[in-house]
Amino acid sequence: MKLSALAAALIIALILGFSPMAWGQPAEKVRRVGILFTLPRSDPINARLRDALVGGLRDHGWEEGKNIVLEERFAGGDAVRLRELAAELVALSVDVILTAQTQAIVAARAKTTTIPIIMVSIADPVGSGLVASLARPGGNITGMANQNETIPAKNLELLKENNPSIKRVGIFFSPDNSPAARTLKAMQEEVAPRLGLTVLPLAVTKPEDFSEAFTTIIRERVEALLVFTTPVVYAHRTKIAEFAIQHRLPSMALADFLVRDGLLMSYGYDILGNYRRAASFVDRIFKGAKPSDLPVEQVDQFRLVINLKTARAIGLDLSPALLARADEVIE
Repeated sequence: MKLSALAAALIIALILGFSPMAWGQPAEKVRRVGILFTLPRSDPINARLRDALVGGLRDHGWEEGKNIVLEERFAGGDAVRLRELAAELVALSVDVILTAQTQAIVAARAKTTTIPIIMVSIADPVGSGLVASLARPGGNITGMANQNETIPAKNLELLKENNPSIKRVGIFFSPDNSPAARTLKAMQEEVAPRLGLTVLPLAVTKPEDFSEAFTTIIRERVEALLVFTTPVVYAHRTKIAEFAIQHRLPSMALADFLVRDGLLMSYGYDILGNYRRAASFVDRIFKGAKPSDLPVEQVDQFRLVINLKTARAIGLDLSPALLARADEVIE
């Protein structure tokens, strides 16, 4: 008996493992997420941030290799490289660009006004001109904001609380980062005088600037350090930590990754949690939401992390009360 062409095709499909039920149905669209990392490719932080994002995407039904592809680029702490890599992602026509750090957002916005850009906890996006308002961002940028102005002040307070005798605090920052520059000015004029401190700005925009910053610390007899989170500081965090330990300087950071690599303490946002949370913005945009209509969310979870090993290395006894308040103590 001869088989009809349709019957023969069905038998072949079953043998090869194809489902006839899927015939005529369009394949699921694969989305492309561009991730602009500010650190070098080899930095272990990138893998942790990536895993947090992938986990968040999975929670929303997006599986890497199935219906989503990650296009990753690594700037290595180089602001110029950020602009080049942002242009690469735009040329690839990714469906969304996700990044942290104000400089990276500015670099991405300079290359596209149409591809949605998701901020992972950016300080003062309104003051930086990235969005019109938190409630109605407008344009192609949305995400999360760390607009809690008490965080840098809290870091200074913690430094003073555990080192009552200190008078001079050096602050690593990037003058190219406008929110950091504004925060530094407020700390110089308001917070530091209230705590009986003098703040010395340590401007670092490129690796070569660290040598001058370290010389300034020694010459000006700086007694403690506060480290703002910028791409170049992230990339060279171990250099700062080693210097601080060598000169027995208590150090604070606004991100816990710096503490894991040798700085003394940090009080700031949970960056891993923020990357996971950013997946919800990706999901909503892929389901049709416009970034201009997605309100910017305020980061509301902060963590105190202490490196006890560093405390011992610089000969600092931390109070039991402070250790009890910590969300995490690194032994």
